[in-house]
Amino acid sequence: MLRRTSLRTFGVGLPLAGVAMLVAACSSSASSSSATASPTTGATATPTASAAPSSAASGSAASGSAASGSTSSGSTLALKTASGKAGIWLTNSAGRALYVYTKDKGTTSECYGACATAWPPLTTTGKVTISGKYVVSKDLGVTTRSNGTKQVTYGGHPLYYFKGDAGPGQTNGQGVGGVWFLVGPVANVMK
Repeated sequence: MLRRTSLRTFGVGLPLAGVAMLVAACSSSASSSSATASPTTGATATPTASAAPSSAASGSAASGSAASGSTSSGSTLALKTASGKAGIWLTNSAGRALYVYTKDKGTTSECYGACATAWPPLTTTGKVTISGKYVVSKDLGVTTRSNGTKQVTYGGHPLYYFKGDAGPGQTNGQGVGGVWFLVGPVANVMK
């Protein structure tokens, strides 16, 4: 005897299967993208977030402040996770949110000029580490920007700050223009 399956089952199951296939396709293309991305496993050097935003309210300069995520000479740039109403996302060690730009092509940044002023890239000259809930260390890498600086990537996505985030825990850049989103610990774009 045949068992009847309601259309309601298909109404939920088919979209979920479609989402799973889309996620699998997107994650496989990100991991096989440009050869310029590589895991950061080198010796420690001076990490910088040279273009990281500084806040007039904090009175800190962008090169070496806790607000920008820079650390002193001979240190490692450390990334971690934070959580809030948006979920769990990546931050620098000072708690500044990190974003991805959906117009980037693989590990190649498409954000320069005025874009990079508003959305400074997370750059480094040394080793980068990551810790926190659900993170995947092997997803951490770097890509070379057109000016020769090394931009940190995660899951094949170049990472950026948002100038409109004045301090730790702020996520004012989430969803801006429909192309800027927080990045989650499993390299998920948090739309």
